[in-house]
Amino acid sequence: MCAMVKKIISGNELLKKRIITMNAFLPNDKYILLKGTVCNPHGKPLSGAAIEIIQINNTLDPAVEKNIGITFTLNDGSYGIPLLWKKGYAYKLTAYSP
Repeated sequence: MCAMVKKIISGNELLKKRIITMNAFLPNDKYILLKGTVCNPHGKPLSGAAIEIIQINNTLDPAVEKNIGITFTLNDGSYGIPLLWKKGYAYKLTAYSP
């Protein structure tokens, strides 16, 4: 069975909140493809934006953060990154404009 979780975060929402937290409940110990599109506050896709991916191990006290990579957006602002979804882990993505 294939499940898809979709959340659109507007540029205005990011400008106001600066940090947005989302929760998703997915099968544990499975690889997922996290996809997204980075746009400017006016809705125009950003080509060449960097997306930094941090894995957070919440099973430890204190939680341990590990940088697991960076990906870049394509011409249409889209990106994709495979992630191992594990119980007790979270991911933090930070987008940097080109």
